[in-house]
Amino acid sequence: MNNKLNAINTFLRVAEAGSFSAAARLSGMKQSAVSQQIAALEEELGVVLLHRTTRAMKLTEQGERYLQQMQPLLAAMQDVESQLRPAQQALQGSVHIQLPSGLGQRLLPPLLALQRVNPELHLTIALDDRVAELVSEGVDIALRLSEMPPEMFPARLLARIETPLFAAPERVRATPITSLAELAAHPHVRFSGIDKQAPLRLISNQETVALTVNTVFRANSSEGLLQALQADIGVGGMQLPLVQEALKSASLVRILPQYRLPDRFLYAVFPDARFIPQRVKRVVEVIEQVVDALIPAAD
Repeated sequence: MNNKLNAINTFLRVAEAGSFSAAARLSGMKQSAVSQQIAALEEELGVVLLHRTTRAMKLTEQGERYLQQMQPLLAAMQDVESQLRPAQQALQGSVHIQLPSGLGQRLLPPLLALQRVNPELHLTIALDDRVAELVSEGVDIALRLSEMPPEMFPARLLARIETPLFAAPERVRATPITSLAELAAHPHVRFSGIDKQAPLRLISNQETVALTVNTVFRANSSEGLLQALQADIGVGGMQLPLVQEALKSASLVRILPQYRLPDRFLYAVFPDARFIPQRVKRVVEVIEQVVDALIPAAD
């Protein structure tokens, strides 16, 4: 059994390093020993895991599947073993995190603090509003904002996010916006992922409306939208946790408080909920603490 585990670990090193020679250097083994372990593993499994030539190495389809299945299993084993050693309190290993750009900016300081006190914890953080391919991109945690739970992967609900309407104070100082008709008369700032001609959907405690608006500025990031609102390019919706500083500094004011864009929900999404290493769980705990602090401040 131990020989097979060693061979599986060697296979993972080869796949990550990209070659037998690189894997041998990283593990302190002879290249011939690496080749022998991979050959023995393939013989026991009855499949070819790697295509080899004198110049290159490539995973077969079975090899790709085996890699994706074995990585979380071995990570879970290592996590269990680390928990059995009370003296070993520091987090170790890599965690690849994808965060929405706006909220991610607020999460960076506590995540950096977590790595600072755990030097063996190596974070890779992508501030990206697109939907990542969790498995193929090696993402351990992705934060997703959506109206419905993700369908493809296990997810944990973290918070409900409201998106009210805002404007620069100089826009509404002389003539406040008090109706939907007045709102529609102003230029609008909107997320570029929404079709430019799509109506603005708004909800209240009594109704849901679709409003035709003139979109004059679009951006693919929350920060871009926030700056456009502060620059008085137009009016628009922003997630409440992202505008707290702007509200405190009075560079934005809330308009038509009885209406807001449809609520979205913040989910922590995992490629596989069966095996979540302790280091990943700790990162989620930190994220939850920050989100919990942001949401009450917005109410």
